[in-house]
Order: sequence, then structure tokens, then C-alpha cells
Amino acid sequence: MRWDRFNELLVRTVEVVCALLLVFIAMLTVAQVMMRYIFNNPFVWSEELAIAAFVYMTFLGVSVAYARNRHLMVDAFVAMLPQRAANVLNGFVLALSAGFFITLGALMVKIMIVTWKVGLTTAALEIPRAFIYLSLALGCLLFLIQVLSRFRGLRRMR
Repeated sequence: MRWDRFNELLVRTVEVVCALLLVFIAMLTVAQVMMRYIFNNPFVWSEELAIAAFVYMTFLGVSVAYARNRHLMVDAFVAMLPQRAANVLNGFVLALSAGFFITLGALMVKIMIVTWKVGLTTAALEIPRAFIYLSLALGCLLFLIQVLSRFRGLRRMR
């Protein structure tokens, strides 16, 4: 039961962060338009910051969509199977998903380390690119938590 409460709190927190990022992107875009067309003095960094916020919102939001069952899923074949066979197939798919996100997250951490050591930064903001790449690693971790949560749900259905 504690896991379910933790997971729900995590999902709600990420949901709020994504909503705040969306509001931030909208406000930043409006400010940029005003600065460009009204004051004729645009921010040089606003587009890069908005893109970074959008990247974070996307990779964090994927786990929320998965947790809320709002992701794209084709389940016509699984729906035709008996419950036990469907559970086995779902478990297999969850195991493949977990392996994929562990591999992708590990590769992103390696890329983050290399870009940090090399000193790659973004053009306008000059922040380390590793900070931008962190969004995918965090997204993988959050998605992996949701996969594990779903796997726990399958175990309870036996």
C-alpha cells in the first residue's frame, strides 16, 4: 500500500511540474513576442529556454501519461487472449520495456558524462548540455518506476 501512495504522489508531483513548465513556456513566449514586436528588443535566449522546458515537459510527462493510461496502446490482440495468457504477455512486454528504459537511461548518463567532461554548452544560455540530456535520463527513471508499478499490479492479479 505504501508503494501505491508513493507512486501516486510521484505522478501528481510530476504532473504539477509539467503543468508549471507549460505555463512557463507560454509566459516566456508571450514575453518574447512583446519584446520583439512592441519594444523591438528581443531576448536572445528565450527560444532556447522554451525548447529546454519543452524537452523536460515531454520526457517527464511520458511517465504521467503511462501511469494514467493515456498513452497510445494497441491491445486488440491481448483483449482476445484468456486472462492468464494476457497477463503473461503483458509481463513479457513490461520486462522488455524495463530493459529498454534501463539501457536508454544508462546510455544517457554516459552521454551526459561525456558532454560534461568535454564542456559542451548551449549556444545562447551557455548552460551545460548535460543538463538538457538529464531530462531523458529522468524520464527513463520515472517511466521505469511506472513499469515496475504495473508489473506489481500484474502480480496481484494472479
